[in-house]
Amino acid sequence: NPGPAAVAGHVWFWRPDGSLAASLPFSLDPRAQLVIDTSTLAPGEGGSVTVSHDGPYAGLIGKAVAVEPLRGFSLDTPMTYRPR
Repeated sequence: NPGPAAVAGHVWFWRPDGSLAASLPFSLDPRAQLVIDTSTLAPGEGGSVTVSHDGPYAGLIGKAVAVEPLRGFSLDTPMTYRPR
């Protein structure tokens, strides 16, 4: 959260078939970051991530990072906002 105000929101974890795997509410202080260990929320799941929040439009900067320890595969991708 690069902004001067706290932001509240939800992280939604979706399975490849479009069903909800898990969700997590969050509150992010100004100029703070949030790291979530998804192994406790949706163990063994794959899919996509959506973030909704009450901050200003495009007010959060985020990225999704995934590590598959057995094969050493990792993914690091920036999250983008939806155009209005």
